[in-house]
Amino acid sequence: MATMIEIDKCVAKPTKFNVIKITSELGDEVQKAFKAADELDEKLDRPRNTWKAIFQYHGLIWTDIWGFEFIANYGKENQCRRQLVSLNDRIIEDHDGGQFLIPNDLFERYFM
Repeated sequence: MATMIEIDKCVAKPTKFNVIKITSELGDEVQKAFKAADELDEKLDRPRNTWKAIFQYHGLIWTDIWGFEFIANYGKENQCRRQLVSLNDRIIEDHDGGQFLIPNDLFERYFM
């Protein structure tokens, strides 16, 4: 019996995108920013400073309860649920502004 599998060759074009590497220094900076935002937001009716910090840090967040997390596409229609973040993970931002969290091992396998 003959199989009807066709195998084509594909060539990927070079693609440019932004990458944010999660480092301990970045984690410390995000934590300080969110603690400061929490203090400022205590006097307000809405967490405006926290929202501003989420945008400033491209969806990275810090809470005392859950720690360091990421919300992809924060404030957009396709906003994703919170994801846990580990050191050396990468946030990829494509040319359309979409964001993706990629674990370090997968980033190194496919992009390095």
